[in-house]
Amino acid sequence: MSASSWVRIVGWVAVPLTLLSLGWGLLSRPGARSIASVAPPPSGSPPSRGGPVTFVGDSLTAQGDWQAAFPDRVVHNQGVSGDTSFQLMARLPEIRRTGASTYLVMVGINDIVWGYDPSRIAGRIQWLRTGLQIGSGARVIVQSTIPCARFRCGPDGVRRVAELNHRLAQQIPPQDYVDLTPVMADADGLKRPYTVDGVHLNAAGYARWQARLRELDLP
Repeated sequence: MSASSWVRIVGWVAVPLTLLSLGWGLLSRPGARSIASVAPPPSGSPPSRGGPVTFVGDSLTAQGDWQAAFPDRVVHNQGVSGDTSFQLMARLPEIRRTGASTYLVMVGINDIVWGYDPSRIAGRIQWLRTGLQIGSGARVIVQSTIPCARFRCGPDGVRRVAELNHRLAQQIPPQDYVDLTPVMADADGLKRPYTVDGVHLNAAGYARWQARLRELDLP
């Protein structure tokens, strides 16, 4: 069987599994509400020095002006307010349609708020990474989940994000994993100078996040 046939078969299997996973996730959510919930801004499309780049995540990604941060690339913002890893799995076909050569994924804080187990969140993020890679040849970079501040989500919330990031660091190849924790957080979670409410970032927070990516010569 040809390689293209295998890719089609994987796609046929992946979509139903994605929808099944999404349906189960929505039905099984604990009684909590999302805390990353701001609508995404539009992004521009200037000339590019390389292939398109797509940022993937929830409102923390959605609120970032990634095109302005990386003006020499064509940048797509696939951050959606309130998304969990379940919603990203369901949006996989839409995200792939951006045709990016590089995807940068950062998600998980809404999963933590809903009470999902960090190991299962990490597993879904790995599933999403694989789904973006299959048949596309794209590089998929997973960024550590930016934690909430202790004053917003308590010590348990900070601990659970740390556990999620520990699991991600173990399962993602080092060259495709970006640990944002050293520059974005301290023992009390998200640093106060970088946040407006303990979860969402202010201008200083986005500047530091974007600077960290440039320091690593990404994307």
